[in-house]
Amino acid sequence: MSNDSRFRTSQLEALAYGEHLVIEALKHSLIKCILLEESDLIRYSHITELLLPEQIILVSAEVLQKMNIFDSELSIVALIKQPIACELDFSLPFDCIILDQIQDPGNLGVILRAASAGGIKNIVLSKNCVDIYNPKVLRASQGIQFALNIYQNYDIFEFVEQYLGQVYALTPHAKDSIYEQDLTQNCALVLGNEGNGISSELLGAIKQHLTIPMPGRAESLNLAMAATVAIFELSRQRMVSLRKK
Repeated sequence: MSNDSRFRTSQLEALAYGEHLVIEALKHSLIKCILLEESDLIRYSHITELLLPEQIILVSAEVLQKMNIFDSELSIVALIKQPIACELDFSLPFDCIILDQIQDPGNLGVILRAASAGGIKNIVLSKNCVDIYNPKVLRASQGIQFALNIYQNYDIFEFVEQYLGQVYALTPHAKDSIYEQDLTQNCALVLGNEGNGISSELLGAIKQHLTIPMPGRAESLNLAMAATVAIFELSRQRMVSLRKK
């Protein structure tokens, strides 16, 4: 087992650290095996009783410690399968979050949680984004990506050409406010790299650019904060629209 991204990509596997992530993986039938100490069998009986005996590997505390990449205590680890999303069907309406070369695992994890909370199930990541199954992304997202449709290393230009809804680039330099834009129809929200934003080439391929107005003194928002604001503005408009019908 490895935490190397190339291993995760080639094997379509990942490591889930801690009880919560193991339970979330179990809910989605993703567990290949779990590792824990024999002394913790009773503690985790609510997990082990749902697995086959060959899926339970007993190891020493020293082995678990060597596997642990976090500061917190670790008592259970799972080797999981990466769920594979079915291909995007551009003939059907759907909302989407598109992420262009984002690097911070914490940001990605928070964006995934915000997307799920806001009712958006499709996430498209460009090449050179942080791996969706990086252990730090899994920890930040709390395993919410198991229930999302994730598309990694996607050609964003191809997506923009094929998508039938509206594509909006979220950038601090846009003139149009996200609060004044009608987001009640299917749309894709595009967010860029933490330091450089959306690449100039991709910005040029997207016709509509939106910004989050900031009347205060801050120059910009953290990427995850900006994504959350945008997602919940979309969600708010949809709820208001439904009440009017």
